[in-house]
Amino acid sequence: MRPIEEEREKDSSKEDSKEWKQVVGGFVPKFLKRPTEGRPDVDTSVQLIDTIQDYKKEVVDEEDRIVVVRFFAPWCKSCKASHPHFKKLVSRYSPHVKFVEVPLTKETAYIHEGLGVPSVPFGHIYHPDAGLVEEKKINKRVFGEFSNALDSYVNGSCDLPTDEESVEVEEFEIEADSFQ
Repeated sequence: MRPIEEEREKDSSKEDSKEWKQVVGGFVPKFLKRPTEGRPDVDTSVQLIDTIQDYKKEVVDEEDRIVVVRFFAPWCKSCKASHPHFKKLVSRYSPHVKFVEVPLTKETAYIHEGLGVPSVPFGHIYHPDAGLVEEKKINKRVFGEFSNALDSYVNGSCDLPTDEESVEVEEFEIEADSFQ
């Protein structure tokens, strides 16, 4: 090797150590591990989960609050489109409800698979007394259903059926009585 190439190789190895941070299980580019303090675009009230131990500690073992989990992929267009709706939920219910996100990456794919997450974006609601109580798609089109489900658990009540739904029930009861 020529001296110039050796010098470049030394310089590149120094740059690599500056750009990569060693973490459990490998190396991560430092630009992905930016500090969140002072950054307005990072919501510190939402915890990012990247191990099954963290998931168990932050979600399953929570004894005091309802926990909302958002499963997403950083490259997913539907996930990006539903993210503002998720942020509105966070601003409305935080700190009374804990919010957690689990990104779909090579390192976290086993969490998604183990929990039976069929697609992204997907959401779970955990109640401290009952465990997993809701699991729904949370894309932009149907996010309102997820929000309504969370409302019912936070408020401790559920919606009564509309007049149309109660009419269908009454008709069914009349038909059932006529067979006896």
